[in-house]
Amino acid sequence: MNLTREQKRAFRSLLFKHQDGITITATIAVLERYAVFDFLASERNTSLGKITEKFPQFHAGYLNIALRSLASQGVLNYSVTPDEVSIETTSKFTDFQQHIPHYLHFNALFAYYYDLLKQPFQFPLPTMDTLISYATYWIETKEKLHTDSYFQNEVAFHLEGVLLAPLLVYLGYHADLESLETATFLEDASLQQVLQLLELHDGDELTTKGEFLFAKSYAYGVTTSYMPIMRHKETYLTGDFLPFFEQDHLGNEQHVFRGINVWGSGGSHATYFNKFDAVLVDIFNQPLDKQPKGIIDVGCGNGALLEHIFELIWNKTQRKEDLNNNKLILIGADYNKEALLSTKRNLERANVWAEVVWGDIGNPAEIDAKLQKLYNVKLEELLNVRSFLDHNRPFNEPTGTYSGNLLSTGAFAHRGKHLHNADVAQSLIEHFQKWKPYISTHGLLFIELHTVSPTTVALNLGKTPCTAYDVTHGFSDQYIVELDVLLDAIAKAGISIDPNHSYRFPSDDISTVSINLIQ
Repeated sequence: MNLTREQKRAFRSLLFKHQDGITITATIAVLERYAVFDFLASERNTSLGKITEKFPQFHAGYLNIALRSLASQGVLNYSVTPDEVSIETTSKFTDFQQHIPHYLHFNALFAYYYDLLKQPFQFPLPTMDTLISYATYWIETKEKLHTDSYFQNEVAFHLEGVLLAPLLVYLGYHADLESLETATFLEDASLQQVLQLLELHDGDELTTKGEFLFAKSYAYGVTTSYMPIMRHKETYLTGDFLPFFEQDHLGNEQHVFRGINVWGSGGSHATYFNKFDAVLVDIFNQPLDKQPKGIIDVGCGNGALLEHIFELIWNKTQRKEDLNNNKLILIGADYNKEALLSTKRNLERANVWAEVVWGDIGNPAEIDAKLQKLYNVKLEELLNVRSFLDHNRPFNEPTGTYSGNLLSTGAFAHRGKHLHNADVAQSLIEHFQKWKPYISTHGLLFIELHTVSPTTVALNLGKTPCTAYDVTHGFSDQYIVELDVLLDAIAKAGISIDPNHSYRFPSDDISTVSINLIQ
């Protein structure tokens, strides 16, 4: 599939707008049901405090995240001060209100996909007539509103995302979409009808759009994995959401389909790990006396990163020559005991020597004590590595008061409670202060996810997945801050950043992912 630069740019934009649609549609449905938009229309300029006073049934923290996501789409203006969160309607708001019925109609699809994704793979899909009817609605509405630029450029893509992305994830997660020529499900007449209505199939074969989106189905994986949140958005905003933070009787998380999440993130992170690998190669090509004794991955998951690092060091660094005399210590740490068992099994199967230890990212002192007791190694003697973990740490109330002036524009919650941005910043500073003694010698190499101000996102629709990140991570009590806020917290913790090993993606202007070596 040879695409021009313009085609690649257009299809990437489509991917991002689809994910925007997945994450704002259920929010729009709930806020409309409770007449929140009517209140915003009448007030025009208000605050989070006034909105929660008017609608006390809402959990302020999750409502804040919901409103900010609409600001990222340009429907609202959103600003944060030390005292208040201000909300104001924009010139786009009136046009947006006219299209709310379309979002309400497509919101019902979340129940369909939630049930589908919970079940073992089956094909043909159940009640394909449901998908055909939505696809028909979509194409007919596009034709009816062909002169409505707002609908054509934004709303239509949002609705298409709600319908199409979970379908592609369902097929991609369970099937080998890298070999579309042998994908027999594409011969199904009902599926073909849906794909033709969505312009992915021309009756004989996949269109260019179809080939691209099927090949990139994993790119929707992380957003779609939070389908339980989308399906139960009203419960999160106004009801008893706490059971979703518990595990079911089989030990499965209930707010996310973790298997789909891992599949989606694994496919999407290859670009970042290329840079990550380059830093590791530099470190383990140093003179042996300057190298760490080994590596610890806090938040090791299934051990895939440790396996990858071992193979990298074995194949691409001089350290291989010293492994017999100076064994490379590999340790996986995780808060989830099932993850530790998975890491141990997978690394043994891959013939990689490694140990595991239970550990909380918020308590490095305890990890250090366990390492010394169990393996006779200090945490500070190891290179620490982490992948998209620090924003997912349990929130600890700060012991100090934030004295800086660089507030995040993010919206943060803990179990529905609204967290003030100054507290989030101070908690992040204190988090790194705890780690400072243990990374000062060999450092912490980590990949992190970031938010971007809603004003910037609204000016760059289709160029960033920020809206999707903010909603899925915000409603699951994760704390994504802007890159400059992260770097400021690291500096305030008295930790230095290696300028030779610092990277931003996709650009300096809109940095949603960073890699940094700090010590």
